[in-house]
Amino acid sequence: MNSSTENDKRALLRLFHGHLGPYVVIGFRLGEHALQRLQARSHFGLEAEVRCAEAPPESCLLDGIQFSTGCTLGKKNISHQVGAPVRACFRKRDTGEEIVLGLREPTVQEAVRRLREVGEDAASEYAWTVPLEDLISEEE
Repeated sequence: MNSSTENDKRALLRLFHGHLGPYVVIGFRLGEHALQRLQARSHFGLEAEVRCAEAPPESCLLDGIQFSTGCTLGKKNISHQVGAPVRACFRKRDTGEEIVLGLREPTVQEAVRRLREVGEDAASEYAWTVPLEDLISEEE
């Protein structure tokens, strides 16, 4: 992805969510990865079931998933269960193919540490740039 496109996505995500913390970025990356892996159409070609905390900052990942996938509460193709650890199941509507994604705790803990010690900008930049394989785990 070129930097102009990436910067546009960051700016639009910030506008959508109201700020750019690490959890909204993580949610964005979860959703984007699911779309690519399933080769699904955004908005109507995918369903998401997300388990995470009930409150911010962790629940902010729901907005990131909604933004990147187009799965929304209004269309009823995203659901939220309160719980831990974070787990997101994405289902391609036309085939039923699924992918279940979790988060790698050491990476999330580092993002949270940066959020507390250095600030939101540093934490979100880390969440954008950390290698995907260090952030996301794929469950069988």
